[in-house]
Amino acid sequence: MIKTIKRLAACLLITVFIFGSLTLTSAEAAMKKPGNNRFVQWNNTSFTACTIAWNKVSGANYYQLRCTWTDGSHNIGGYVEGQYNGVRIKNLHYQHVYYAQVRALKVNSYGEITQYSPWSNIVFITPFPKNVTGRKGSGMTEKLSWNIIYGSNGYNVWLTTNPSGTWYWNLSTNTKATSTSATVKKYRGSSLKTYTNYYVKVYTRRKRNGVFCTVPEPYKGYYQIYFYYYYR
Repeated sequence: MIKTIKRLAACLLITVFIFGSLTLTSAEAAMKKPGNNRFVQWNNTSFTACTIAWNKVSGANYYQLRCTWTDGSHNIGGYVEGQYNGVRIKNLHYQHVYYAQVRALKVNSYGEITQYSPWSNIVFITPFPKNVTGRKGSGMTEKLSWNIIYGSNGYNVWLTTNPSGTWYWNLSTNTKATSTSATVKKYRGSSLKTYTNYYVKVYTRRKRNGVFCTVPEPYKGYYQIYFYYYYR
C-alpha cells in the first residue's frame, strides 16, 4: 500500500511525496518527458526550501523527482501525484548548488511503474551566499566577503541606492566557487560617495552549456548588507 502526504500550497504547486517502493515491470514504455522544468521561487531567505514546476504530461499519474548536489550525491527524491505540476523541495543545504530533474510515470494499482519518460531538462538551484560582510578598504572602497557555495562558477555583485528600485551589476568574481571576496570601488561607473546608502546582494553563478543560469532573489528588494561612509 502506498502512503501519501499532501501539503496545500498556493498556485496549485502542491507537494505530494509518496513514501514507499515503486516496481518497474517488463511492460515499460516510453512517455513524453516533462517540458519546461523551471525554478519558481525561494520559499525562505535561508535558501533551504524552494519550488520548481514543469509542464504536465498526458497519461502520467505520478512524477518522480531527482534533486542532487552537482556531483550527483545527496539526492532529495520523491514522487508527486500526476494532477500536480510543481513541488516544494525542502531540506536543501544553503552552501550547495543543486540540480533537479523530473520524469513522468504511469503507475498501476499495485504500485508498479508500467511506463516512464526520459528525464526532463535540468534546472539549477543556486542559493545566494547569506553571510555577506563588508569593511572599509583604502580610500572610498568596500571589501566584501561571503560564504562559499559549493558547485558554483563564481559570483556576481549587484548594488543599488534604492533596494526597491533598480539594481545595477557591479562586478563578477572569477569562475571558482572559492572566490568569495571582492572590492567595490565604483557605483555605476563613478566613485563611491559619502552620506549614501549602498545596498548589496551577491548572486551565485552556475554555467550550463556555456550559459549562466540565474535564480531570482527571494523577494523584490532583497539585499544582504548595506554600507555608508561618513568621511573619505
